[in-house]
Amino acid sequence: MVKLLLAAIIPLSADEAYYWVWAQRPQLSYFDHPPFVSWLFYIGQLFQDWGHAVRWPAVALGHLTLGVWILILNPLMDQKKISLWLYLALFSPLLGFGSIIVTPDIPLMFFWSLGIYAVLRALQSENIKYYVFLGVALGLGFCSKYHIVLFVPCLLAFLSIEKKWSAVSWHGVFTTLVVGLLFCAPVLIWNYNNDFASFEFQLKHGLEKTSYSWEWTTGYVLGQILILFPLIFWASVRTHISKDIRWALYFGWGPLIFFFLTSFRALVEANWPIIAYPSLFCLALFYPRIRSFTVVTTLFWGLLMSAVIASSFIPSIRKLDQKIEEPYIFKEIAKQTQGFEPLYGSSYQVAASLWYFRKSPVFKLKGISRFDFFDTLPEAIPTQNKFYLVKPDVNGLPTWISEQQWQVKELKKVSSQFLLLEVSRP
Repeated sequence: MVKLLLAAIIPLSADEAYYWVWAQRPQLSYFDHPPFVSWLFYIGQLFQDWGHAVRWPAVALGHLTLGVWILILNPLMDQKKISLWLYLALFSPLLGFGSIIVTPDIPLMFFWSLGIYAVLRALQSENIKYYVFLGVALGLGFCSKYHIVLFVPCLLAFLSIEKKWSAVSWHGVFTTLVVGLLFCAPVLIWNYNNDFASFEFQLKHGLEKTSYSWEWTTGYVLGQILILFPLIFWASVRTHISKDIRWALYFGWGPLIFFFLTSFRALVEANWPIIAYPSLFCLALFYPRIRSFTVVTTLFWGLLMSAVIASSFIPSIRKLDQKIEEPYIFKEIAKQTQGFEPLYGSSYQVAASLWYFRKSPVFKLKGISRFDFFDTLPEAIPTQNKFYLVKPDVNGLPTWISEQQWQVKELKKVSSQFLLLEVSRP
């Protein structure tokens, strides 16, 4: 209930507003990410009139993920250890408080977890339904975030190194493949119809850089130790586990090692290895001092989360952090730009946030910033003789503005950083 209340009170971040905009323009998939996060916001429109309760379906799905893990852990450990796991998950900055911020990670985590549940049950039973569950999990996981593909090498490593292939039903594997392809069809069809633009963008975003900075790797390693918390990281390294828990080695360390390797090619965002955390918590549970480590971890993150939540409601404090203050800035800009139509933004963050807070369409001006979903919309190119633009005072304009000799006039400052411009044909 606390999460649902906070989710309804705290304004949507710019990225959340961007995913909310996708729900206003339903597609099979999108340039930046697969569609599942937009499906959650589409359902969330049922609660649109209750503050920012459009988040509620996603928050509920996040808690269902905890339920899946209870099903996974029940046969493997006692209730005390399961309770410690829940504390670690609920007070994790990304799995806990951070899960009220709606991102593609929420459905990804649910289907990754459901996939682990299905694998463990399939290896213990010949029941074909678990192979169906695995296909559904992988297919819809692919509709959530492309990182689900890491499930396959983690699973193959587990089956091979632990010599589990004899327990695999090949008829079941075929069933998983067919069901998986069926449930990820929206993403495959969209990419086929759009020259595989989304696949290409994500590969370049995560792997293709022309130079290397040592800060990528050191920042990644230190960031993951902090997010997991140093004591829990140490416990997951030094633990001794039984054969029944060895799957957690592969589904925990596998993603962390993969992104460590990619950090030599490009910057890795802190949340990308989130799929590893639940399994690493499982490993940590078997460290002798895990109870005291859990107390210290939950106290640290609990106090920090409380401070972050409090800062959201105290303007003088939240101004100290740009990301916390940003939604409130866009909310005020939305009020100041009412009546200026058609209105455009200088980035997907600006356009999406203003669209969300104004509850009327605001598009990004084509070519003004990096290519994204807005650039695929016909409305990205104005057809009227006059339009209005919200942009930071330090950013420039697309070249076609000057090439076509549009006239630009500054109307007013709508915040300390943003201007409202009038752009008209000569």
